[in-house]
Amino acid sequence: MRLHRALVALVLLPAALFVAPPAAATPAQKSTKVVEGSGDDVFRITATKTRGILKITHDGEMNFAVWSLRPGGGKNDLHVNHIGAYSGTIVYNLYNWHKTSAFEINADGNWRVEVKPITSAPLWKTRTIRLSGDRVLKLPTTVRGLKTMRYRHSGAGHFAIHAFGSAGNPHLLVNKVGKTSGKVVLPAGVRYVSVKADGAWYLVR
Repeated sequence: MRLHRALVALVLLPAALFVAPPAAATPAQKSTKVVEGSGDDVFRITATKTRGILKITHDGEMNFAVWSLRPGGGKNDLHVNHIGAYSGTIVYNLYNWHKTSAFEINADGNWRVEVKPITSAPLWKTRTIRLSGDRVLKLPTTVRGLKTMRYRHSGAGHFAIHAFGSAGNPHLLVNKVGKTSGKVVLPAGVRYVSVKADGAWYLVR
C-alpha cells in the first residue's frame, strides 16, 4: 500500500510542475496618436464620429492649414488656417454629422500633431483663466442651472467660442472679429469649451 501511494505521488508531482503561470496583463491601448512631418501630408486614423482634440505645432513661415477628411475623401472642416509658426489645440468632429478618417496638412515647415480623446482636454480649475490662441478646456463638472461666462479677446482676428457636452451639437457662444468682450450664458449640459483666437484672451466663470 505504501509503495502504491508513493507511485501515485510521483505521477502527480510532474503535472503540478507544468501548471501555466498567470497570464501577463494586456498593456492598455494607447489613446494618443502622435504624427510628425514636414511640408504637405495626409495621415489616417480609424474612421470615427467620436469627438477628439488635436494638439498641433508648426515652425514654418508660410500658410499652415489642417483639414479633417471624411472616409470618402471629402473635407469635413478647416481647423487651422494660419500664417507662420503655430501652437494650439482644436476639436474635430464638433458636429454630429462629421465623421473623420484622416487629416490633411498643408505646411512649409515642420509640424507635430497629437490626436487625443476629448476627455484629455486640460481641466479649467480656477474661476479665471488667461491663455492665447486656439484652446480646448474641460469644466470640472457638467453645467446645471443658470451659469454665465465673461470673456475678453485682445487679438485683431477671428474670435469664437463653442460650448458642448459629451454628446449633441455644440453651442456657438461668441463669433466676432478683433478686440471684444462680453458675457454669455453657459448652456445646461455643457462640459467643454473650445476657443478659436489669434491673440490673448481670458474667461471668467
